[in-house]
Amino acid sequence: MRTLVIVGAGPRGTGLLERIAANATELLPADRPLEIHLVDPHPPGAGRIWRHDQSPLLRMNSMAEDVTMFTDARSTIEGPVRPGPSLAEWARQQEEFTPYREVADPAVQAELRTLAPTDFPTRRAQSAYLDWVFRRAVADLPPHVTVTVHRDTVHRIDGPADGPQTVHLTDRTLTADHVTLTLGHLDSAPHPRHAADAEFAARHGRFHLPPAYSADAEAELARIAPGEQVVLRGLGLASVDLLAMLTEGRGGRFEPAGDGAALRYLPSG
Repeated sequence: MRTLVIVGAGPRGTGLLERIAANATELLPADRPLEIHLVDPHPPGAGRIWRHDQSPLLRMNSMAEDVTMFTDARSTIEGPVRPGPSLAEWARQQEEFTPYREVADPAVQAELRTLAPTDFPTRRAQSAYLDWVFRRAVADLPPHVTVTVHRDTVHRIDGPADGPQTVHLTDRTLTADHVTLTLGHLDSAPHPRHAADAEFAARHGRFHLPPAYSADAEAELARIAPGEQVVLRGLGLASVDLLAMLTEGRGGRFEPAGDGAALRYLPSG
């Protein structure tokens, strides 16, 4: 039996599983069993970025009709094309796509039932879609391919380039014929400027939040006391997340200001 370890079970790892299933008839005959281990501390399918455990205020920057994990006639790949539903299509017709399992969170299920193709879904809606895609990819594998999920972290990989690899998890090791890194979004090394900013903030009794993924920063934002002034450096995608969590996330709301597109913010309290 051959063994494959996939490090990272988010969308990239899930996409690799889907491709293995799609190519199994040609590449994986029944007399060549394959054991697959997926390693990720976060839920398979969604991974860290799209996990359910994040604020419902955090949304995707793509419309539901543009989000898919499947190939189609426009795909320039080797191997068979296996079409599947976009997020918008799956949301409307969940029961028609196997393996069906009702979304556990009532708020997410309610969003999915009313999701329009041109809506910008919450990241929790995407999490539900990716969970289904992962389960479908596993279900599509032939019986001689097995999948084991390890909710753990890989700390080290040893071994010769042309030989078996030893994959070190927190409390066990895996021996693999092949290792694939499907890590997705990676944290960057801290810039010296951020260390200086943190030191300046501490010296003046202030709070400094270094660059981080928005969902990971949510708990840190609770350290900001009501009424304090906040400076956001940068106006990229993360700034939109932080603005939402610091306004609506604290009970504030936006309402129309007149007949145009302008909004007026009403703070909490």
